[in-house]
Amino acid sequence: MTDWWDYHLIDFLLFSTRVYYRLFVSFNLAFWPVNLVLYLAGAVLVYRGLRGGRLFQRGILVVLAVMWAWAGAVFMGHYYRPINWAVPYILPIFAFQAVIMVLFSLRKTPLVFCWRGDFSSMAGVALLILAIPVYPFFSLLAGHDVLAAELFGSAPDPTIIGTLGFVLLMRGTWRWLLLPAPVLWCMLTSLTLWAMDQDIAWLPLVAAWLAILGGWMDAKSGVTRKPEATSPAHLNRAQRGAADPAGLVE
Repeated sequence: MTDWWDYHLIDFLLFSTRVYYRLFVSFNLAFWPVNLVLYLAGAVLVYRGLRGGRLFQRGILVVLAVMWAWAGAVFMGHYYRPINWAVPYILPIFAFQAVIMVLFSLRKTPLVFCWRGDFSSMAGVALLILAIPVYPFFSLLAGHDVLAAELFGSAPDPTIIGTLGFVLLMRGTWRWLLLPAPVLWCMLTSLTLWAMDQDIAWLPLVAAWLAILGGWMDAKSGVTRKPEATSPAHLNRAQRGAADPAGLVE
């Protein structure tokens, strides 16, 4: 009889590394127009968010909610669930995050996406760069097919790492309610990648650590009670003599 300490983490997985990455090949082939549109939408969100505008601030959360719902319902629910017994227990995390982001977008005073020049802003931009332009290349570096690329907006890992980046760049009270679900997923996916002996297993943990550290530093400095940061577009208008109101984020 085998003792429990003779088991390794890989023994709890019902699939191989090859099967795992074949899921992304099938997923991308089946939904390549949608996945590509969501991926490009991520880049647009960053660009428009930094330019300011309250309408686009609300839109960021709505689009992120759609991405979480898509990754959860389609990839997790349809492709990943048949080979991973834990997925039914994980799906509520994706549903919760999508709902709470929609609720935040409906608040009277929206969360504001802006550059502040502090640690959270720099960490947020770093995570967005990792999630959007960089993450798709990891499958190639690992020797997998180009169609196995994990794209922001549809694949869970880059979508959630990018979400942490957006949260770090946002201002407003209660915004840290958007962190628990992504942080929990980062820990779960790191265990899975580690069990498959993937070199990128540490990346989700680093992303979660940066998000937690950024949140702690913001709470300590009271950044949510400081005047709202001015976006580059507003700053240019102010320099030309236009009014640039600054208020307190709720």
